[in-house]
Amino acid sequence: MKTASRILGSAAFDAGFVVQDSPTYGAERRGAPLAAFVRIGRESILERGAIERPHLVVVSDDTLLDDPGAAPLAGCREDTTVLVNSTRELNIPPRLVHADFTAMVLERTGRVESLSTALGAAASRLIGLDLAECLAGVEHELAQASLDAGQRALNLELAREVYELGSSWAPVPWPEDEAVETATPAVLVELALDPARRATPSVYASANSPARRTGSWRQFRPVLEPEKCNRCWLCFVWCPEAAIALDENEFPQVSYDVCKGCLLCAHECPTQAFRVEREVRA
Repeated sequence: MKTASRILGSAAFDAGFVVQDSPTYGAERRGAPLAAFVRIGRESILERGAIERPHLVVVSDDTLLDDPGAAPLAGCREDTTVLVNSTRELNIPPRLVHADFTAMVLERTGRVESLSTALGAAASRLIGLDLAECLAGVEHELAQASLDAGQRALNLELAREVYELGSSWAPVPWPEDEAVETATPAVLVELALDPARRATPSVYASANSPARRTGSWRQFRPVLEPEKCNRCWLCFVWCPEAAIALDENEFPQVSYDVCKGCLLCAHECPTQAFRVEREVRA
């Protein structure tokens, strides 16, 4: 979502607009919901931070719609356009756009990270930018990514495909005489500086977030192939949610109730013992 917001911001900036991009996330939240806010205007933008009354909301996975902690539709206006990456029919009146962008991404580039390209291109189309401006935003961000020439070309083709898909979408209406948002002053709190052992402890207890089933965030799941596992424990140590336990034979076992799909286990496994599968929900 951070990269998607930067693609949108870069595209709008290339089109001559004033742009502000403000992503928000924690220090260790890989696989968790992340929010990014983009303001686009014709005059100087004095407001900063979160957008309370958005004109366009982009949701990367429809499971977030039912997550009270994420609450992506909070603050939506009557005329807010909602763009959702989803495989199912949704009832979000009145301005809803949805498509299975993940399937398009996997078919075109084979890498789920390219979802940022698809969502950035879709948002660019919705706010009325032309194809050249959209592609300029994609190219600007891809130039800073660790992609080879082949992957960059595939991402540009993906952006074109998504942009053409949006030919039937109703564009987001531009506010002409709308009052400017006023920021609410934040209360500053001084926090004591704790030593590293206390501030960043290592957590090995299972299910760090028992009050929230973080498995609902997952778009892809790691599946262990035991015959490839050398029982090195790296997945057990790296898992940020302690969703991996070791059985009596020291083979890893994944708890899918709390596995949020960050796939660190698959990335760090030296024997590639984890197969990555797309999550399928009823």
